[in-house]
Amino acid sequence: MTAPAPATMASRRDAARDAAPIVVGYLTLGSATGILLAAEGLAWWWAPVWSVLIYSGTMQLLLVALAGAGAPLGAIAASTLFVSGRHVFYGLGFPLDRVRGRALARLYAVHAITDEVYALLSSKDRHAMTGRYVLTVEVISHFAWISGATVGALAGQWLADAIGERISLLGFVLTALFVVLAIENWRAHPDAAALRIGLIAGTVGLVTGGSAALLSALGTLAIGLVGLYAVRHRRAPGAEGAGCRGLDHGGAGRVGPEAAERDATGPGTAGPDGGE
Repeated sequence: MTAPAPATMASRRDAARDAAPIVVGYLTLGSATGILLAAEGLAWWWAPVWSVLIYSGTMQLLLVALAGAGAPLGAIAASTLFVSGRHVFYGLGFPLDRVRGRALARLYAVHAITDEVYALLSSKDRHAMTGRYVLTVEVISHFAWISGATVGALAGQWLADAIGERISLLGFVLTALFVVLAIENWRAHPDAAALRIGLIAGTVGLVTGGSAALLSALGTLAIGLVGLYAVRHRRAPGAEGAGCRGLDHGGAGRVGPEAAERDATGPGTAGPDGGE
């Protein structure tokens, strides 16, 4: 019996329904980003400009702090590479083949892919999605982010005019965000080694100080995590071939006197290398 074909997701209504959770999150976090921008003393119109051109929630939050501190362009560019470099790999699984037609539409489809949009689209049957569905999800999500950031920046500007310098206290938003993310990540995936690497990276950044603080911390974090991955990958079961495992466990596959001696002791006696 042939399985029924999946329902085609083509209408804008389908896209709006599926993008609704993203819209709620983007309006909230985008507003916080706009308020933080105003707290750093930047003009409100930077919020929509950055939201259109950069469109990366985490990087925009960091960019506000970096721009407010007068960080050099080189430091900002390197930070962007560290923070948003993962977007390069989204194209490997992103259903770009569903977006046909003009090159401008395909370019926008690549530009507007974010963590949340990628998670949504990757959970769907790529053969059931149309290009209209993909682009509509992206446009709705992008517009929600732009709207949230702009409203937040305008509200922050109004607060700055109303209460003066105390608006700078809202700068805790970025720190609070990453503290919450760290706590949630620890609850979902407790990893003492990764925590130690993060603490070491933070210490390196504090000791370095100045405009190089963030880069030194991110660089230390990247090196530490790559090293941790390499160590764990080397220790993981199945990392070595069956022949290599034979050389390490009980002398299986050995030749010469050691193998003969092991055979003579029998399967239930420990051999000279501790194997059974």
